[in-house]
Amino acid sequence: MESMTGYAVVEKSTEQFSFSVEIKSVNSKYIETYINLPRMMKDHEYEIELMLKKRYSRGKIELSIDIHDWLESRPFMINRELLRKYYREVGALVRELGASERFSIDALLPLEGVVQKERSTLSEKSRADIFAGIEQAMDRHIRMRLREGAATGKDLLKSLASIARALSKIEKLSRGVSRAMYEKLRAALEQIMKERPEDTRLYTEAAILADRQDINEEVQRLRDHIEKFKHLASADGQTGKQLDFPAQEMFREINTISSKSASSQIAHLVVEIKNSIDKIREQCRNIA
Repeated sequence: MESMTGYAVVEKSTEQFSFSVEIKSVNSKYIETYINLPRMMKDHEYEIELMLKKRYSRGKIELSIDIHDWLESRPFMINRELLRKYYREVGALVRELGASERFSIDALLPLEGVVQKERSTLSEKSRADIFAGIEQAMDRHIRMRLREGAATGKDLLKSLASIARALSKIEKLSRGVSRAMYEKLRAALEQIMKERPEDTRLYTEAAILADRQDINEEVQRLRDHIEKFKHLASADGQTGKQLDFPAQEMFREINTISSKSASSQIAHLVVEIKNSIDKIREQCRNIA
């Protein structure tokens, strides 16, 4: 089981520069990828997106690559013609103003366009190092998601065990429903008729009412959904979407049990089960 939230960062160096790869993720119903790259890597965005979608099936995944601390010197050239123009213009202005201060040619070098550095390009070795860093960051990120997922899995099993215990109590309480209904119906009819009603008719009416309130099928189906949920929760891979269905079905069955039963004791247990299912469904939203 894998959580959808996680964070990882890898920092490495290539022959050209130092770089960092950061991956963070949060909940999302589907897979969403957001990739932030330096300008020299924009051509690789689609390739990186495919890498992410190969490893993740759900969640909002954000990957950022930062390049810093260039280790190699980049070739440059001085635009001599532009420098001459700057020098003539500044010299003319100094003479015009009658300024006594002298100026150095060094002051002109920072002006726009004088010193032109060649554009940085990504070497094949640096590209391979960055892509290896992305794989390493994904490995770390997924390990963190798996650790969080394992903790969530333990909580889910505790909630399922709580539901199963409450369901067993409901089943025991429901066994005496038919007899209690029969006695209640007989007492009501005796009070109205002022005499003992006919047993055959009484049994028939009690059977009809008992059938309407019978919850055996719902109890069994709820147990089946619990087992299905356990099986999916222990399966390998990203099962978050699959877990949502048995969780919904559990809620549907307990709602039916609630509507059929007139027992206050069962009603309290139903609330307990609903709270546990709500917790399960909330946690499932963070499972990849």
